[in-house]
Amino acid sequence: MKDEKSIRKNFNVIDSDFLVCSVDKGEIGFAPQEIWSPSPSVEHRTKPYKVPRELEVGIRSTREVSAKFSPPPFAVIIKGKDRKIFVGICAEENWHLWNFAFFKATRTDISVRIDLEGHSNPDDVAKHVNLVIVYGYNGESDHHLLSRGLNLTYPDGGIHPQGKIPSWWLMPIYCGYGDQVGIMFEFEGGKGPECRALAYCIQGLYERWINILDEENIPFGTIIIDAGWSSGGNWVPNKIQWPDLRGFIDRQHKKGRKVLLWIATWFTEGIPDEWCIFAGDRKLVVDPENYSYILFLRENVHRLLSPEKGCYNADGFKIDQLSYVPTEREPIGGEHFGRPVILGNQHDRIEHKGLLWGCELLYKLQKEIYSAAKNAKKDCLITSSTVHPYFHDTFDMVRLHDAGVILPETDVLTAMKARSDLAKAALPSHPIDSDNWVHSYYDKWLDFTMKSYSIGVPCIFYAERFVCFRPVPKVLPIKKKDLRLIAQAWKKYIRNL
Repeated sequence: MKDEKSIRKNFNVIDSDFLVCSVDKGEIGFAPQEIWSPSPSVEHRTKPYKVPRELEVGIRSTREVSAKFSPPPFAVIIKGKDRKIFVGICAEENWHLWNFAFFKATRTDISVRIDLEGHSNPDDVAKHVNLVIVYGYNGESDHHLLSRGLNLTYPDGGIHPQGKIPSWWLMPIYCGYGDQVGIMFEFEGGKGPECRALAYCIQGLYERWINILDEENIPFGTIIIDAGWSSGGNWVPNKIQWPDLRGFIDRQHKKGRKVLLWIATWFTEGIPDEWCIFAGDRKLVVDPENYSYILFLRENVHRLLSPEKGCYNADGFKIDQLSYVPTEREPIGGEHFGRPVILGNQHDRIEHKGLLWGCELLYKLQKEIYSAAKNAKKDCLITSSTVHPYFHDTFDMVRLHDAGVILPETDVLTAMKARSDLAKAALPSHPIDSDNWVHSYYDKWLDFTMKSYSIGVPCIFYAERFVCFRPVPKVLPIKKKDLRLIAQAWKKYIRNL
């Protein structure tokens, strides 16, 4: 095995908000020419940027680093003439106390700033954080170097917390969100906001859509009941929309299928004020460091997953809305999806009495959900759009998340493969949910859905109606012959499992 040539440097305190570390071209041995983000841009750009350039990497997507992961690795690749290095931030356990970091490269140096937002003692944090530089080998790919760098900084990232992965985790997935939006647009003439789709998360509709897929022999093994089955904060089924959730789940089990429930982190609907984080008089999000809230969360998770009488016997969760993490940089919050609190840059300071901030708050919340879920049902599946290796023991499967901006020239499979390559570099033992919230172009969706098994577990969001946002909102019927094409492609995938 080749020797790992690397450098570790300490961060210095600038003020109460920032830590900074820099290296010049003399220290690294070459002049930077390009900086590459492993997380693609809003428009799915994967090419490096010419220096001088600063990239903002955060727990919430930025324009240049926006694969919708919360968070991506805080790392970049710096390139010079025939040379390249991995540059990443490494912190000890409990010390990832930031939401955003800034990587700047010029022809003469590289600097990295960590924004603590004034919520942590910078002198204390600086003792537990390093900048790590790993030198690339001749001819080494960017993703291979990224993988080596992350493995050196977070060696446990390659270990899956479940150990042996249950075979059912790799079966194709049906998620009803696309059909929810499709029927909403059809009934409301494309005029309603997307969040109106929550009203169409209805047991009878899911049974209808599942029957359509069954009629065309789509070989899916997991069903995701998406947003709208419950209130935002306390995850209690809506009895009007889901009158018999337990019966629905048990009937799917008899068919050999599993059922996941969409849950959103951070939302406050049904949660007492004293369990929440505020900015002045504006209630933002739940507080993962409030012990009463954590006890409540554990009880809710048990009730949803346990096979016991009076519980719902679901098989796991699709965790979503991760980027509502408290931050002083344009904080957001809210009761439920579609009802956000958006404060902008001018706002009262966030009142948070706990010890944690930034990534550590998200880590704690996700880990609490994960631990409670595994206590209720050991082989349950928890998916999340997190690709930082520090989070490796807080979920089971990386979800590639919404495709986002799709332009006429976008190759969706290539765009989503870039996310998959990042996930494999950061968390090589975690399987990947390829997702399917691909909209606007029917042919692009069909092509991606037939081929998505090449980048992860295939998924389908549409059984009856396809959603077009461009040029004006409308829906198209899903052709039965196209469902049969998807079925044929997926059967080849299943044969190779």
